[in-house]
Amino acid sequence: MIVIPISILSGWLSQFYQDRYLTLRIMVITLVGMLSLIDFTDLFGSANENDTYNEGYPLAIGPVRCIIGSLVAFSSIEANESYVASMMSKILPSQLAAGTFNSGLLINLVSMSARATADIFITILGSVSIRYLLNMLIIPSTGLVAISMLLVWRNYEAFAV
Repeated sequence: MIVIPISILSGWLSQFYQDRYLTLRIMVITLVGMLSLIDFTDLFGSANENDTYNEGYPLAIGPVRCIIGSLVAFSSIEANESYVASMMSKILPSQLAAGTFNSGLLINLVSMSARATADIFITILGSVSIRYLLNMLIIPSTGLVAISMLLVWRNYEAFAV
């Protein structure tokens, strides 16, 4: 329900700005959404004395913060997907655009492998602790978004196509 309006907005914005500019800005929005999903009360020992999942603590993630943070993070990741695909189509060599093993197939294989790896990772973390599963997933993901932002910023000129 939210993917189509986000894709329309992404397409409209791409008429006025370069893909590299939009990618970096959307990654900032993704980082904000991911940071809002971190339950900071789980990181401190005093809040973990009871078994009520930190209800009543101001830094605890509640239903509203969880829904808004998830929508912001998901929407910005979806918007960024179109800019990254556009940049990759311009940067990849033309030899990868033809034949059976073209860039589309390679991207599909990589994304399928990433989803399978993520499923295994989630299963392992869930077996470690269900209580802290949200933070064990969100904190590394936030770090990956920050590293991705740094890589785009450092290679900003290489994306000028």
